[in-house]
Amino acid sequence: MVNKYIPGTLEEALKILSEHDCYIMAGGTDLMVAKHRSSGLLPNLDKDVIYVMGLQELNFIKKVGGNIFIGATTNYTDILKSHLIPTLLKEIVLEIASPSLRNMATLVGNIGNASPAGDALVGLYIYDALIELTSVRGKRLTPISEFIYGVRRIHREKDELITAVIFPEDKFTATKWKKVGSRKAETISKITFAGAYTLEKDIVKDLRLAFGSVNITVVRRPELETKYIGLTVNQLHNKVDEILKEYGKFIVPISDQRSTKDYRFKVAMNIARDFITHIE
Repeated sequence: MVNKYIPGTLEEALKILSEHDCYIMAGGTDLMVAKHRSSGLLPNLDKDVIYVMGLQELNFIKKVGGNIFIGATTNYTDILKSHLIPTLLKEIVLEIASPSLRNMATLVGNIGNASPAGDALVGLYIYDALIELTSVRGKRLTPISEFIYGVRRIHREKDELITAVIFPEDKFTATKWKKVGSRKAETISKITFAGAYTLEKDIVKDLRLAFGSVNITVVRRPELETKYIGLTVNQLHNKVDEILKEYGKFIVPISDQRSTKDYRFKVAMNIARDFITHIE
């Protein structure tokens, strides 16, 4: 028998998680799809479920020091309305699902689902986002690049709840977001890309590229980015072929019903080339 829990407070939710192995549901827009059965049948849930969307303690967007905190039950619609959210993340959210689904879906849900095609993930990798996990044992922070380690694989203990995502204020000179899908709206991504850079008097001070749907996790390689910091914009442009060759070693997509691996590789390289050559 599957039990359903609807805690009224975060403390109550953490106690339930300490005693039961549960699916955690906020908006449910990923879980209900994953457990969907034919029309008229209840979802195929094989373990207990805890509903956390009603936890107002986790419904917030706030600035603390130089960091932005987004609570676990904050939906995408509220993210779009907030003046604290950087343009890059808002551009990404605008292409996630439909307005009605954005009223339910959460950023933390996208993280917990850990799909390589999760649109929001490339933006969070660009910002070096931290994931806050809370249990009856306390809190811990982990970088998103370490939290997600495979397709739908995350480093979360059974008694832990993702309570917030944290990232620094946007201080980039410019950012770029690109999504390639079968149609303009409400589509699962074939390729996602986010890029950001910072210039000071024509010198590259920061350079970040992140690719989605091209490996088992988002591809971002800080060790490659640092190689090109300190170059002039013109020098960077002249190294574009070298940069793409380096990143190409990590762009290893699969073929599926949505696209072929060759198409994904070619498009990823073209988007990255366009991003780099338009840095100015």
